[in-house]
Amino acid sequence: MPENASQPEIGNEELWRQIFHDGHPVLAGKQRRYRMLPGVPRCKLCFAPFGGFGGWVARRIGLRPSNRNPRFCNACDRFIEQFPGGAEVPLSILFCDLRGSVALGERIGAAAYAQTVARMRDTVVEALWRHDGFVLEFQGDSVIGVWPPGFSGADHARKAVAAAREVAEALARTAQGSDPIRAGIGLHTGPAFLCTFSAASGMLQEVGAFGQAMNIAARVSTLAEAGQILVTEAVCDAADQKAAPGALREVTLKGIDEPVRVTALS
Repeated sequence: MPENASQPEIGNEELWRQIFHDGHPVLAGKQRRYRMLPGVPRCKLCFAPFGGFGGWVARRIGLRPSNRNPRFCNACDRFIEQFPGGAEVPLSILFCDLRGSVALGERIGAAAYAQTVARMRDTVVEALWRHDGFVLEFQGDSVIGVWPPGFSGADHARKAVAAAREVAEALARTAQGSDPIRAGIGLHTGPAFLCTFSAASGMLQEVGAFGQAMNIAARVSTLAEAGQILVTEAVCDAADQKAAPGALREVTLKGIDEPVRVTALS
């Protein structure tokens, strides 16, 4: 493995299980307080705002984007550095992908395409934030959001569904303009290993998620048509939302051994 390859970090399982599954009391208290402050972007772990008035308040109490990991505040980055590791927890996962991205980029040009991706990202981030989720990762023209119960509560699947609906409705409104955003959304609920991982010879650390549940969510999103929310049966069960009779269908997903039952949300 190259020296600067990304490597998941193992250890401190009890601590990270408390953070991601149960809700660490200190971190949960910070999240509640910082949610009250306006401003984006925010720390990926404690939700301290970096911009706007909230960012000004955060700087007054010594919080700012970490020089090493700018998606985390300096306090959370120190925590990640001191306590690397992770734990397997049940969570809900959202993948939102632009449709027809290659043709769109060729038609409108690279600069306009980048602006379209930025608009989609803003839409998804705002919806995730309002429904207690957080962005795990941006991958090109895709956004990955997660709802671990330690951050989002036991009803994380319901919140993921609500966020997906909000994203779909917001993107549908762009169809009335000259520059519509066409994206498909996939949702799945299942166990994943949430952990810190290091890259660049340890000079950079992030929080990532690994496991079959992540693969299923990604594959389901590729089946969703533009403007469609495609969810697995596991999401329906966890969110206590029964699918209409005959609405569930079995699909074969690349790299997944067993068929998965999915349905489109109306």
